[in-house]
Amino acid sequence: MSSNTASPAISRSYEGVYSLMALGFRAHAPIYLIVALYFVAGLFILKFSVASFFTNVGITLAMGIPLMLMSVIPMRLVYIASIVDDRSPTRTAIVDFWNLVRDSRRIALGVPALLALLPFMTLFGLYKSSVPSFNGFAWDATFAAWDKALHFGYHPYELLQPLLGYPVITFTINLSYKLWLFAMWMVWYGWAFSTHSSVERTRFLLSFMLTWVVGGTALAIGLASAGPAYFTRIGLSPDPYTPLMEYLHYAREYWPIWAIDTQDLLWKGFDGTTVLDGISAMPTMHNALSLLFVLASRPFGKWPHRILIAHFVLVYLGSVHLAWHYAIDAYLGWAVTLAVWYGVKPVAQWWEQRPQVIALNQQVAASPAAAR
Repeated sequence: MSSNTASPAISRSYEGVYSLMALGFRAHAPIYLIVALYFVAGLFILKFSVASFFTNVGITLAMGIPLMLMSVIPMRLVYIASIVDDRSPTRTAIVDFWNLVRDSRRIALGVPALLALLPFMTLFGLYKSSVPSFNGFAWDATFAAWDKALHFGYHPYELLQPLLGYPVITFTINLSYKLWLFAMWMVWYGWAFSTHSSVERTRFLLSFMLTWVVGGTALAIGLASAGPAYFTRIGLSPDPYTPLMEYLHYAREYWPIWAIDTQDLLWKGFDGTTVLDGISAMPTMHNALSLLFVLASRPFGKWPHRILIAHFVLVYLGSVHLAWHYAIDAYLGWAVTLAVWYGVKPVAQWWEQRPQVIALNQQVAASPAAAR
């Protein structure tokens, strides 16, 4: 005889998951506060409608989740291939993924973080696309002059060109620059879906969001610039970056240099030809976040940390060599990251002593590895 009543064991299992999830959302209150303040500021500053905002959240969800999976799955496959001694890696990978999605501890921590990230990155996209509407690109000539003065009378790309000015090297640097988004997802996933809350985890999540808010929004609006690739297009002359752009087009004849195509697409978005937009150079979030990945990756192990250091160096070289940024864009980005990283540490330490976080960690420690 069938029955619609769940067994006591199953009921207790689901109750445990729900309890963990409730604690998980309470334990993430600081990042939800950041999202709420970011949203309210956007309502007044950007004057977007709530309906359009949620439409954009849906777009972020549709694009972000596949990108996260494309980033995380290779990371897990590398882990299985290098750590797990198994004669059937495909079967092990399937079991590994199944266990991850069933692991109530990871879900209770990762899902609240993910549900905060989606509206947050949507808001950042809205802010970034609005940067030129405040003061236009008023700082490019100044930043180019400062760059030259700071680097002994040379534009930084001129110092790098003898070392990097070979198409195959440019392609390699461009590839690393492209992989920045995947590096972001890997590091974010590693902390967000950790098996327990910790000071370092909270520190990373707070730093991740505040770096975007301070660097990618507040400073980007106040110091609005387009970047070397757009020097002529925004009406500045003479253009000291013409030799660099000529070289990049030359290099593209031999190797794919995706930066040029992306720069053209963003410009078309800026002039209204396409829907893709978001030109903003100062400070560079690629460099700011690449440094954050290095700072936050020590607990991941020696080799992931070293790989992210190499990625950090290549991103900096790429930001200058591919004409995306002035070198000082990176310097300010790094300063923002360091200020935020060390500034939020006491906050993270204080928050991890709150009753809701302690209760979450206690319940996580008492939970099985996967929800049955």
